[in-house]
Amino acid sequence: MTTTAKTRAQRGARKSVPSKPKSRLAGATSAIRQIGNAWAHNWNAGDVDKVVAVYAPDAVYLPPHHEAVHGRDAIREYLRGPCSHGLSGLAFDVTYIKQSGNVAWDVGTYRMNVPQDDGTKKEDHGKYLTVWKRAGTKWLITADAWSSDLPAPK
Repeated sequence: MTTTAKTRAQRGARKSVPSKPKSRLAGATSAIRQIGNAWAHNWNAGDVDKVVAVYAPDAVYLPPHHEAVHGRDAIREYLRGPCSHGLSGLAFDVTYIKQSGNVAWDVGTYRMNVPQDDGTKKEDHGKYLTVWKRAGTKWLITADAWSSDLPAPK
């Protein structure tokens, strides 16, 4: 079977069309997982400044049973409270990370130990949604929400 010059040119044009690079998504997924692991590590170490360093300057933090906290500095001040109360053992389990251009969102579950008045610790567990935005080569948190699966305290 003979091919025409036009057919060969069309095949060549199809081959040269670049596909969307998969590495951009893989890079976001990998980076966000690493940042999330570091976030938990820094939280468990009580290093609020390192925790907050991954938030955008205009980020919003949406904790349960509390109004929204706007801005990196306000988030730092808010997080000093729970971090100083002995919350420990924080770990995340990522359900999925999705990306659209320079925005990504991370959905998953968490667990951590919460100190009780009698000196014991109780495990809390729940879910989270974090929205990320690429700033140059870095991914920063722009919105962070979480809630416990346990009943609200009375």
